[in-house]
Amino acid sequence: MPPVLPATTDGPEQKIRTLQMLELADSFDFWVRDQRHSRWVLTPHRHEYFQIHINVKGNGKHFIGGTPHVFQANSVIFILPYRVHCTPDGLPDEYFMIDFASGFLRPELIMPPIEMEEASVRAFPELAPFSFQHVLDYVFSDRDFGYICDLANRMMAIHLDRRMGTTERLRGLILDLIGLTNERFEDQYLQMGQKRACMDWRTDGLTRAFRFIDQELGKDITLKQVAEAACLSPNYLSQLLKKQTGMAFVEWLTARRIEQAQELLAYSNLKVSDIAQKVGFDDAAYFTRRFRQRLNLSPLDYRRKMLDANSAVAARA
Repeated sequence: MPPVLPATTDGPEQKIRTLQMLELADSFDFWVRDQRHSRWVLTPHRHEYFQIHINVKGNGKHFIGGTPHVFQANSVIFILPYRVHCTPDGLPDEYFMIDFASGFLRPELIMPPIEMEEASVRAFPELAPFSFQHVLDYVFSDRDFGYICDLANRMMAIHLDRRMGTTERLRGLILDLIGLTNERFEDQYLQMGQKRACMDWRTDGLTRAFRFIDQELGKDITLKQVAEAACLSPNYLSQLLKKQTGMAFVEWLTARRIEQAQELLAYSNLKVSDIAQKVGFDDAAYFTRRFRQRLNLSPLDYRRKMLDANSAVAARA
């Protein structure tokens, strides 16, 4: 039986974990496995990457954002980054699980969670199954599901021997799966899309808040400043942010700063102290401490791990 990751706690209340790609995966951008090679968290958690569950055999419940979805044969579940979910009874008896980084399909998909939730299906068709998962259950015919399982098996075979061209081939297989889903559920999308077109002012305000945070990330940012930019009261913004992301304002701000630091550590030669300043930490030692708390790695250890992962991929190319 695959190992179950223990729940983390923070005082008397259970803390919702935010999983990083390298925390579980054997690659920094893509991972595919079946029930023989999987690990999972039974308690509510979120992760910074996309996830697809292909349920082959067995029944159970998967809670996504508090909404239950039934595990059943021939079904697929699509999970957006940062969307809280859990499988309290464990995963099905047979399944495939696919993880991939936000920019794996295309760079434009690196965006704040609320923008993913409200992205236009026409502009970002890759997001459609993930965006509508909270209101749809994706169950396929035997013929279609057989094709989906074939795609997953091909992903596993290709991923085991990554080399030049592997990323493009894996990307193509994921897009094939998403494309098939979009074809089969087009009518439902159109019906739901009309309702989503009437985006209310609350979501619009939260989008403005996220954009302001990302634009001002290297500066001192207060809840009051963000609320003014979002045209919301600080108290209301705090409650809305907690409801949408599960995080308090300071927690979200710190998470965004650490995420930006991860990008700079992986893809720049800046010193750790310069990166700390660039993402809004005046004290490099404090930055290192918060980075370690979030990723269980120091900034330098994370940089070395990313360089090793990139070198391993390049060596196989």
